[in-house]
Amino acid sequence: MPASVRAARGWIGYAFRHGVKSFDLDLRLPLVVPNFLMDRDGAEEVVLDDELLSPVRLETMRLALGGAQLRLPTIMKFASLTDLSLERIWVAAGGSELLSGLVSSATCPLLQKLRMRRIYLPGFCYEEMRIEAEVLSELWMEDVGVLMSLKLRTPRLRVLHLYKCSHELLRISAPRLEELATVFQRACPPRWLEVDGDLPSVRSLKIRLWSHRSRFSDDLEAGNDTNMLLLKHCSSLTCLQVFLHGPKPKRHGYGASVASLLTRFSNLRRLSLHFPFYDELGLHAGLDLLCHHRYHWKSNEISMAYLVEVELTGLTGTDCEVWFMKTILTSAKGLFKVAISFNPYCWQHQGNMDAFERMLLDEGMWTCHRDTHMLTCLR
Repeated sequence: MPASVRAARGWIGYAFRHGVKSFDLDLRLPLVVPNFLMDRDGAEEVVLDDELLSPVRLETMRLALGGAQLRLPTIMKFASLTDLSLERIWVAAGGSELLSGLVSSATCPLLQKLRMRRIYLPGFCYEEMRIEAEVLSELWMEDVGVLMSLKLRTPRLRVLHLYKCSHELLRISAPRLEELATVFQRACPPRWLEVDGDLPSVRSLKIRLWSHRSRFSDDLEAGNDTNMLLLKHCSSLTCLQVFLHGPKPKRHGYGASVASLLTRFSNLRRLSLHFPFYDELGLHAGLDLLCHHRYHWKSNEISMAYLVEVELTGLTGTDCEVWFMKTILTSAKGLFKVAISFNPYCWQHQGNMDAFERMLLDEGMWTCHRDTHMLTCLR
């Protein structure tokens, strides 16, 4: 066993025995690519066993274990813990149930902030994780291994971020949720989404949508279906951020999708659209896309009366992007800031940057700043 793992065990025991309020352990081990198809019996273990005294005064704890396996206690209480981070941790088969118990109200009755990042689970175990926390207000999960289901019962949750997580079923019960971000694994989006009631308090939403069909369409469309269902539950949005992804198309064909999306929301104050960045582009290759859909942008269909800030990234310099901006300006008379960035590998944008700038100044923007690929205008 590496000396650092033995030291980690000692420091955890010391912190728990001596009543510290804050404990941060960052364990660095030799880089080993995890084999998710194999058990990790015999691997380095950091132990939270039942012989340890429950920490009485501990309020903040971060355990970053460098890929070491964490053995969790069956009985231990963190009575004063309010902020918990678990990072780069291997959890053995069956450990997701113990992990669920660790962050539950029974074990951490005052837990308000929980972050889980790079939690490794054995492949094909397909376990269930339940997070039932009465006072939890913020939950961040990034790159948590494959789960059969993730079920949240968090009545006071305000912020939920899910990045690169894989689960067949996602169930959300969070009636006070205000900020939601979901970026699912490309090949493993949730097949089923269940929302308890509605999400009437969600004001900010970040999602990733696939803009074009491909030979992997089934998985991609499952991700789109899940996100569109989330949109239906978030009827009071004021801030929307959308990342569009997809293969290089033969024509510039995501106008209808974006138009359909924007007609759903009339109270937006901030809008961010990140258009696809095509991997097939080579340096200075350009992107010659056909564009025949200016009528997707009918100003009477898209209402942006409360919009004050727009961000567009990954533009390719096509005419329909100019038409889209004209539609926004026609509808959003109170617009204060517009930030635009162009795909640096597309030659068309050089001329259209001038068109964008003239249009924005003509519509009442006071000042514009530009460099090679970016344009920012303020009122």
